[in-house]
Amino acid sequence: MERGAFRWFDLLPEPIWIFDRASLRIVAANAAACAWLGYGQDELTSRTVCDIRPEEDRPALRRAVDAFRGEQTDAGRWRLATRSGTLLEASFHWRRIDFEGTPSILAMAQDVTGERARMEYLRLLESAVARQNDILLITEADPIDDPEGPRVVYVNDAFAVETGYSPDEIIGKTPRMLQGPETSRAELDRIRKALIARTPVRAELINYTKVGDPFWLEIDISPIFDASGKATHFVAVQRDITERKRAEERVRLSEERFRLLARATNDVIWDWDLRTGEVWWNDSVEAVFGYPPSALEQGPESWRTRLHPEDRRTVLDNLRELVDGDGANWSREYRFRRADGTFATVLDRGFVLRDAAGKALRMIGSMIDVTEQRDLEHRLRESQKLEAIGQLTGGVAHDFNNLLTVIVGNADELTGKLIGEPQLHLMAQMTLQAAERGAELTNRLLAFARRQALRPRAVDLNQLLGSMDGLLRRTLPEAIDIEFHLDPGLWAVEVDASQLEVAILNLAINARDAMPDGGRLRIATANTVVDAHDASAGEGEAAGPYATIAVTDTGTGMNPETLARAFEPFFTTKELGKGSGLGLSMVFGFVKQSGGHVTLDSREGAGTTVTVHLPRLADEARRDEHGHDAPASAGGREHILVVEDDELVRAHLVSQLTSLGYRVTACENGPDALETLRAEGGVDLLFTDIVMPGGMSGVDLADAARETMPHLKVLFSSGYSEAALRKEDGTGRENALLSKPYRRQELAAKVRAVLDRTG
Repeated sequence: MERGAFRWFDLLPEPIWIFDRASLRIVAANAAACAWLGYGQDELTSRTVCDIRPEEDRPALRRAVDAFRGEQTDAGRWRLATRSGTLLEASFHWRRIDFEGTPSILAMAQDVTGERARMEYLRLLESAVARQNDILLITEADPIDDPEGPRVVYVNDAFAVETGYSPDEIIGKTPRMLQGPETSRAELDRIRKALIARTPVRAELINYTKVGDPFWLEIDISPIFDASGKATHFVAVQRDITERKRAEERVRLSEERFRLLARATNDVIWDWDLRTGEVWWNDSVEAVFGYPPSALEQGPESWRTRLHPEDRRTVLDNLRELVDGDGANWSREYRFRRADGTFATVLDRGFVLRDAAGKALRMIGSMIDVTEQRDLEHRLRESQKLEAIGQLTGGVAHDFNNLLTVIVGNADELTGKLIGEPQLHLMAQMTLQAAERGAELTNRLLAFARRQALRPRAVDLNQLLGSMDGLLRRTLPEAIDIEFHLDPGLWAVEVDASQLEVAILNLAINARDAMPDGGRLRIATANTVVDAHDASAGEGEAAGPYATIAVTDTGTGMNPETLARAFEPFFTTKELGKGSGLGLSMVFGFVKQSGGHVTLDSREGAGTTVTVHLPRLADEARRDEHGHDAPASAGGREHILVVEDDELVRAHLVSQLTSLGYRVTACENGPDALETLRAEGGVDLLFTDIVMPGGMSGVDLADAARETMPHLKVLFSSGYSEAALRKEDGTGRENALLSKPYRRQELAAKVRAVLDRTG
C-alpha cells in the first residue's frame, strides 16, 4: 500500500497510527492520534512507538512486536505517554500491512483511561464500605494523653502490606510508632484536639514503614460511641496518597518553573484558561507595553480591546478558527496598543491544550515586540526601492544626455551662424535654451541617482551657510523669518560646495512652499556621532562623526504616506506645473554620493525638519586641491582619438573637433580604440566616453592605453561619472571630465586645457 491509500483513517475518530515493524518508527498517524497524544503531525511521525511508551513498558512492546505472526490480533492494553508526560491507557488492535513496500503494523487504539478511573472509583467506594483495601486501624478512645497513647486493638491486612508491620507488632501499641521526623507536629496537635472533643477529623500525615521509608496518608478518624453515648474507640481509615502528593509536588514545581521562566524572559507571556475565561500575564507586559498586570482586566478583553481596529477582525477570526478546530499551534503578527496609546507590532505565538475529546481547555503563548525589526525591514525595502529607481534614472539620464549633447552642440553652432537671419536665429536660441533646460533636468536626475560629477573640497559649512544668507532672504518672502543657529565648533567636511548650495536652496524653497502664509525657517548646524548600534538600525549610514545641517520649517508638514515617498523622483504634492518632484530626491542623491545621509522628521500640521549628515573631514588642514581649467582657445592641430559608442554623438564630436582644426580619428568601443592606437600612433589626446558596451569602460581603456603610452593625455566624457573615475591615482583624471551635454565653447576649452596641461 502507498501513503495515499491510508488517508481514509484521518476521518476516523479513533486514534490510529502505522509503525515500521523493524525500526518501530511511526510512519503515519491520523488527526485523532495527534490530538490525543498532544503532538503535531510532523512531531509524532518523527518518533518511534517506544517514544510514546513508558520506559519500563518498552522491552515488552518489542517482544510483542517480534512475536506477532498473524494478520491481526488483539494486542492487549498498553500505557501511553502524552507529549506533556500524562500517562494514558489504551486497548490496542494490531493489523499487519505493507506500507510503501515496508512490513508495518497498523495500530488502532481505544482509550480506556476513563474506564480505569471509573474502576478505581468503584474500588475506592467498595473499600470505603467494606473497610478492606484501605488501612483500617481501630484504637481505644482513652487514654489520649498517656505517653503510650491510645492502644491499637485492630488493623486489617492492608496495614501490614503498607507498613511492613504484622498485626502482632502493632496491636497493643500506639500508632505513634509510625511517626517520624517529617510528621507534621501542627497536624498532630489538630488531630489531638479533635480526639479530645470526640469529633471526626481528616488529616494528611507522613508516616514511616517498618524499614523507615516515608509515605503519605490521608486519615479519616471517627469516634465510636456505646449505647450510653460514651466514646469507646476511634476508627481510622487511612489511604496511601503518596503518589498524589508526588504528583502535586511535580505540578507545584512545574508551575513554579513556569512562573520563574515567565519572570526571567523578556517576552510577554500569557496564559488563557478557556474554561473560565481568565487570562494571566507575566510582568513583562509592563516592561514591553507599559501595563502593570494588576491594571489589566481578568478576561480576554485585556487582550482583545487592545488590538488595532484594522487587525482585530482577522486576528479574532483566526484564533476562533484554531480554538474551534483541532489545531495545536498558533502564530500571528498584528498591532497591539501600548499604555501610551501608540501601537507596537508584535509577533504572537501560542499553543492549545486539549482534552482527550479534542476540546480546547487552555492556551499559552508569548508576544514579542518586533516594531523596531519591522521598521528596519521597511526602511531597507525603501532604500532598495530608491536604489533601483536611481539605477533606472541614471541610465535614462545618461542616454538623454547623449541626445542633448548633439542637440546643444548643433543648436549652439546654428546660433552663431544664423545671426544674420533673425527668425532662424531666434529658433536656434529657443532650441538651445530648451536643450539646456533638459540638461538641468537630467542633472537633477543624476543627482538623485548619485551619478553626477562632483568636485569635492574641504568646506566650512558655517561659512558657506553664512554666505547664503542674502540669497535666501531674497528668495523667500518677508513673511518668513530666517534664523541661523551655527555651532562655532562645527567640524569641516569634504563636499562639492556649489552642489551643497543648490541642495540647501532646494530645501529652503520646499519650506517656503509649505508656509504659504509665512512662518519661520531655522537652519542649524551641529556635530554628531553615529554609533554602531544607530548605524545598524538606520537607513544605510555608516558609524562615525558627522557635521549636520538641520533645515526646519513651521509649515504644513507631511502625513505618513507622503513622508514615505518624499525622496522618490517626480513625486510631488504640489499643483501641476508648481514643482517637478526632484528637489528632495536631488538632495537625497547628492548627500548619499557625498558619503552622508538625509533624515526626514515631519508631522502633518507640525512642520518638517530635513537633516543633512555629512562625514567629518579626517584631515581638516586640507583645502581645495583641485586646479582650474586653462582658458579656452580656438582649437589646434593635434591628433585626437574619439571613442564614443553612440553614433550620433560620435559624428557630432568628429564634426565639432574637425571644425576646430584638429585631426580626428573615431572608434565606437575600447578594443577598436586600442587597435587604432597601436596601428596609427601619434595620438595626442584620447577623448573617450566612460560608459561603453563590450566590457571595457573608458577608464579601462585609458589604463590599458597608458601601459604603452604613459604620457598619453586623456579627456573623459559621460552623461554621469562612475565611481571608477573618482579614484585618486595622481593622474589628474578627476579634473579631465567633460560632462554631457556641453556647448561648443566648453568642448573647445576643455580639449585645449587637457592638451596644454603639463606633467
